[in-house]
Amino acid sequence: MSRVKLLQILPVVLILVGALLVCERSAYGYADPGTGLLAVQAAGSALVATGWYLRRKIYSLFRSGDDPARESDERHVTAEGEESPNP
Repeated sequence: MSRVKLLQILPVVLILVGALLVCERSAYGYADPGTGLLAVQAAGSALVATGWYLRRKIYSLFRSGDDPARESDERHVTAEGEESPNP
């Protein structure tokens, strides 16, 4: 959407939102005391799931491009197939 169209639509949207807020009616409903905890649990679960889904990108933010510690932990194999303790 172009910027000009957005600037033409924005005042109309703001007027409609304002009209909805002015004309609101009272809602005589009942919210269970556990509803708030359910909302907190849903938000926490969404946060954890997002972190799990993006874990590789998050790890890459904290790691440098060359990780010398990882290279030193690798074991080198000698010609006979034995692992060498000192590379």
